[in-house]
Amino acid sequence: MTIEAHTEFPDEKVRSYLPITNQELVESFRDPIRRAILVALRYGTETVKEHVTTEELVRADGTKVRTTVVEEKKTKRFWMTVPEIVANVEQYLPEVEVSKYNCYYHLPKLVEQGLVQEFSQKEDDDSKSRRGTYYRRTAKVFVIIDSKMSGDVVGSYFKIFKDGLDVAMSEKDWGHLEDLMLRQIEMVDETMEYLATHLQDVDVDSTALSDLLQGLAYIFLSDNQEFLKIQQEIKDTILTPCCGNTTDMDRICSYCGDPIETSQMILRKVEGKTQSFCSDSCADKFAKS
Repeated sequence: MTIEAHTEFPDEKVRSYLPITNQELVESFRDPIRRAILVALRYGTETVKEHVTTEELVRADGTKVRTTVVEEKKTKRFWMTVPEIVANVEQYLPEVEVSKYNCYYHLPKLVEQGLVQEFSQKEDDDSKSRRGTYYRRTAKVFVIIDSKMSGDVVGSYFKIFKDGLDVAMSEKDWGHLEDLMLRQIEMVDETMEYLATHLQDVDVDSTALSDLLQGLAYIFLSDNQEFLKIQQEIKDTILTPCCGNTTDMDRICSYCGDPIETSQMILRKVEGKTQSFCSDSCADKFAKS
């Protein structure tokens, strides 16, 4: 903890959420040093601000008594220097080695990508010295949005439908299905963005956070009538004709996937969970695997 010197930092608020959809930016999160820098900036640094007041009392005999009161207030500062960033990495990510040199190399790249802001007290912008330069994240939460990032998620689904589930439809029906899926993806992405704006700082990997937010988005949309109608139509068009209306895993062999007649069903408990098999051979192979 340090005593905070009087520094006037920019007072504009940092945005709560920034979706990461550009592949170049995604690579920055895969780079262990850049990711460590971003994590370090998320924690900020604890400082103490001093407020000094002086009172003067004149006694009856003319003696002047001055009393100085120093009030110390702990606070968090998210504008950080390079040494503070390195210290945070050592504290929160000791498995990653990040030096001052690493920071001086990577921070300008992160600033250029719009993931980090830079603030300098120096009047001479041409100075090569980095002393007095502070950095902070441009958002409290970064979320990698896979559906926007890939740009071809519908195409991937269609490949599963056509090749994996052997679905055959007219071009008109495929076009309608594409419209449904694009709208569904749009609604999920918008909901993920909405949910992320309500997040506080959270110690979760950005890629994992995307998956978690996507799951939360489906839960949040579970009573949205437009979303439910779209999902029901997709299910009726693709999944129900191929897979049936409801799941019934007890009637499917857990090893080979073949349907099982009730009279031939073999039940085995594997790792605390009861599984269904069509033969002892499949049960033994499943247990070994």
